[in-house]
Amino acid sequence: AHVKTWCRNVVVLQYSLLAVQYARVESIAATMESNHPCERVSFARTQCHAFYGIQNEECVREELTEKRCYAELLCRREAVRFYYEPLRRPRGGGGSAASCSTLVEIFAFPENKDRLPDNVDNKDRKHCRGIVHELAKCLSKHKVGQRR
Repeated sequence: AHVKTWCRNVVVLQYSLLAVQYARVESIAATMESNHPCERVSFARTQCHAFYGIQNEECVREELTEKRCYAELLCRREAVRFYYEPLRRPRGGGGSAASCSTLVEIFAFPENKDRLPDNVDNKDRKHCRGIVHELAKCLSKHKVGQRR
């Protein structure tokens, strides 16, 4: 009888904790009336880390999406070069080429593989590496991406 009561109390406690956590998430989401342009993506990253842990690679898409938001807000020149400038100009003037972000972030967004040119070489990678360093330098000035 005591074991049944104890088990029932544990289950009730677990449900109570889940209800409190859910209420907290709902409260945060309800108050998020986009006071900051990157608030929603930051919240998504925070929630992912809360679920999977900070060291887990399950949240890489959320982390990259958050960095993109902050880059576009705080490091516009570098963001344009990384996210929007074509990796190489398409020949014949037609079509759109992939950007450095497509090449560098392919591990997190494999669905974009078809956007990459077939003949990506070390020259392309070196070009993008320089752009990545410029963007990282700018973001670090604003303390974006640093563990809190």
